[in-house]
Formats: sequence, structure tokens, C-alpha cells
Amino acid sequence: MSYLNNLDYSIIAAYLMIIFVIGIYFTKKASSSVEDFFIGGRSMPWWLLGVSMAATNFSIDTPIAVTRFVATEGIGGVWFMWSSAISAIMVTFFFSKLWRRSEVITDAQIIEKRYSGNSAKYLRLFKGLYFGVIFNAFIMGWVFLSLSKVMAGITTIDINYILYPTVILVFVYSVASGFYGVVVTDFFQYFVALIGSILLAYYSVQYVGGVSSLVSKLEGDSELGPSMLNFLPSFEDNSLLPLSVFLVYILMQWWAHKYSDGGGKHIQRLLSAKNENEAFKGSALFTVLTYIFQIWPWIITALCGVLVFKGISDPEMIYPKMMVEVLPHGLLGLVVVGLVGAFMSTIDTHLNLGASYIVNDIYRRFLVKEQSVKHYIMVSRISMALLLMTAVIISKNLDSVAGAWKFLLTFASGAGLTWVIRWFWWRVNAWTEFSGMIASGVTASYIHYFHTDWLYSSKLFVTVLVSTVTWIIVTYLTQPVKKEVLIDFVKLVRPGYWGWRNIYKLTDIEPHNFLSNGIKLSLLGIIAFFSFNFGIGFIILKDVTIGVGLISVGLMVGYRILRSDKVQ
Repeated sequence: MSYLNNLDYSIIAAYLMIIFVIGIYFTKKASSSVEDFFIGGRSMPWWLLGVSMAATNFSIDTPIAVTRFVATEGIGGVWFMWSSAISAIMVTFFFSKLWRRSEVITDAQIIEKRYSGNSAKYLRLFKGLYFGVIFNAFIMGWVFLSLSKVMAGITTIDINYILYPTVILVFVYSVASGFYGVVVTDFFQYFVALIGSILLAYYSVQYVGGVSSLVSKLEGDSELGPSMLNFLPSFEDNSLLPLSVFLVYILMQWWAHKYSDGGGKHIQRLLSAKNENEAFKGSALFTVLTYIFQIWPWIITALCGVLVFKGISDPEMIYPKMMVEVLPHGLLGLVVVGLVGAFMSTIDTHLNLGASYIVNDIYRRFLVKEQSVKHYIMVSRISMALLLMTAVIISKNLDSVAGAWKFLLTFASGAGLTWVIRWFWWRVNAWTEFSGMIASGVTASYIHYFHTDWLYSSKLFVTVLVSTVTWIIVTYLTQPVKKEVLIDFVKLVRPGYWGWRNIYKLTDIEPHNFLSNGIKLSLLGIIAFFSFNFGIGFIILKDVTIGVGLISVGLMVGYRILRSDKVQ
């Protein structure tokens, strides 16, 4: 085992300086307007925003959490992530264009375009605090925890000597260059991180004697067993991934969470696109990069690490320990650079995103309405500093990245369906979302503290059930949105005709098949995704012939989607 040496530190330092220069370059451009600072003046091409979405989703916490899932539940545990691919596909074919048409700066701003009355104003304020402060600070908190875990596994020096300079650097270029600096540095950081994860997977496999040796050792281990390599859950009692958990992943989790219609950081990028077709293509690129290409190197490294560090008390430490165990100096520095870059990408995203909620949906909307661009950008930068300090405090009170992931998803899960259905049913109002969010948070918190022995699937199911019953009752007990607001909303975003028939009849917009076309293309997208994804898995770990067959199916269905005039 070899910890970081001077060569590795030199590579890390050089990388940080390059990122700083790139980030700071856009300072003047970002200061032109609030739209420039938060959504790049709606000028982003699809390839840049797609990679940026993938970069911020890569993060330093993701390989750490995926490693824990694999170590405790086998490859099947990664369905926690793969189920989110269904949501990403739905966002691509449905919400990417709807969001871009909305012309808002944040997803909270859509509230006052979709709903009416004081309830809409208060909901926008509430969501500004809920997502802008609580969620963003919490997410940055577990990302800080992830960096601390990685550094603790690869260096013997005080991790604060790396953590704080990196945080200060990313803070400086984030407050200076705004969204421009975020997405451009994301592009560079993503490919460094992806190459680093592939190199680590390759060296990890070589360390355990090759793929054949890896498979035979896992299958022959009496404690681990062949179920480690199952892509799907087994019906056997000793299955690492219980069937109930798997069913919740694929039937519920993908729509019952904060990202059900895109999620703040992804919506921000969709809003930054040049037009709605660029938003669509960017979302599609993100889905392919995130849920196919970048996840398999993590899985392979985790499987090797389970063998090398069998019985480790904290499975989340397997990933950084594999780095120092198998990588030569120089490459170790490069892989660390990739993870540090992933860390920076997530932090700069959530600093900018959090400040956009605070300024656009709280400060400028309710407190100081008529001020100069310079004033609002100054407030944005102050907001970033406060968010950063809050996140550091939160990180000191977390101990598990994967555990924090699951709790936060459960906390917001009950409201996920309300954020989807508001686009497709006119009757939903502001109180629908209010009640769904509050019921979800209260139920999830109660279960978290008083039913700690429950499976994650049980926690999610009960939270969603209680929240759904609550918001349906509240919806019918409260007044519908004013018709003139609904008419303006339909004219603005042109949602599916079904669920909005009565409103469409009050406009001069022709009925269209947005909903049915989206469903058809989404189903094809799901088939293409899982065929291609598991084709890669079969080629690496199981049967090459089956793998090639699955990839062929995925490519054919993907070609069918691209040839459809409905995606244009």
C-alpha cells in the first residue's frame, strides 16, 4: 500500500490551478445579469450542459455510495441508482422541453406561473428555503464527508490541509464566474474523473488476477457467494437484495423523489439551454453518460475491493483503499484529481443553485424587489458563503454517505408525484404540493428516528402512501387554481392535452399528442437503456454472446428513437 507522494501532490496542485484559471476567466461575463450568473444567459449547447449534468451527478460521494451498495447487496444493490435512470429517461422525453419553455430561472419560480393566490406566493418562498438552503446544504454536507473519507484512505497528513484549500478555491471561482464557470469546469472535470475511474477499475481487476479470477473467487466464497454477481434479485431467502426492495426501486423510487421532474441542479441546466431541442439532447446525453458509462467502473472496483478488504467495518472506505492499494504513483494522483474534480463540480453547482433560490425566489421576490444587477449578484455571492458554512457544519454530523442519500430521498419522496402530476392535471394546486412536502418530511423523520430497523423499501413505501393520501384529500378540500392562470400556463408550456382538456378548449391551441408520444418514446428509451447497460455487464462478467446480443437490441431501439420525428 502506497499513500500519496510528492509526484501525486504535484499533479493535484497543477490540476487545481488549471481549474481555478478556467473558472475565474468568466467573471466579467457572469456579472452582466442575474440570468447570466445563474443560467448562463440561456446560451448553453446540448453537449456542454449534458456533460455538466453528468459531472455534477458523478460527484465524489457517488462511487463511495455505490461501493457500499455493492458490498452489502451485490451488483443488485446498484438498482438504487439504475432505477433513477427511468426517471432520467422520463425527464428527457417529457420535462426537458416543458422546463425550457417555461423561461424561469429556478424550478421554484414555476410555482407562480402554475398556481394562483397567496398560497402560490408562500409555496414559492417555502420551496426557496426548502431546496435552496436545507437540501443544498445537506447535499454539500455529505459531499464534504465523502472527500474526508477519500482523503483519510489515501494520505497520512491531516485531511484539512487538502479539504479547506480545495473548498476555498472552488468557492472563489464559483462566486466570481457564476454558472459559466460551473459548466465549463464541469466539462473538463468530468472526463478527468471518468478516465480516472476506468483506470482504477482496470488496475483493480489486474490486482485480483483478472476478470475470470474475480468471478471465480466471488462465486467460490462461502460468505459472499454467487449472488454478489446477480443483476436481478433472487427469490431465495438468502438473497443479498430482498425482492421487496427491488420492487420499490423499479416501481416507486424513480418517481417518488426530489428529481421526479428533473431536480433543481438538472432543471437549472435545462433552463440554460439555447432552446428546447438542445435541452432534450442534453438530458439524453446525461442519461447515457451517468447510468451506463460511468457506473460500471465503480461496480468492478467495488467487487474487487470486496475481495481485497473482506470484512472491513466501513464498506465506504473500500474505494479509497483500493486506490492506494493498486495504483502506482502518478496514476494515483490522477485518480485523486478526478475525485477532487468531481467534488468541486458538485460543490460549485450547489453553491450556485442554492444562491439562485435564495436570490430569485426569496430576496428579489419578497424582500428587495427593485435593485441593480450589481446588488443582486453581490447578495448571491454572500448567500454562497453562508451556504458553504452551513454545509461544513452539517458534514460534521454525518457518518454514512449512502445512509444520508436514502434518508434525503425518503424525506422528499411523498411529494415527488405532485411535481410530476402538476404538469398533466389542471386540478392540482399549491396546497397539493405544500401538503405533500410537509407530510413526506414529517413521516420520513418519524420513521427514521422511531423505526430504525425498517428496511429502506418499507420506509419509502409508508412515506409515499401517507403523503399521497394526504395531498389527494387536501387537493379536493381546497379551491382550484384560477382559470386565467391555467390558461396562461397552457399557452406558455403546452403540456399534454389529457388532464387539461377543459383548459385547452378555452385557448386557440390545437390538441396534440405530447403525452402519448412521450410515453411511447420513454418505453423505447427504457428498453434501449437496460439492453445496453446489462449488455456491458454481461460482456465484462458473464457471457459475451448474450452481452453482444443485448447491446445490439439497445442500439436498434436507440436508432428507432433517433429516427422518430416525435423527438424533434
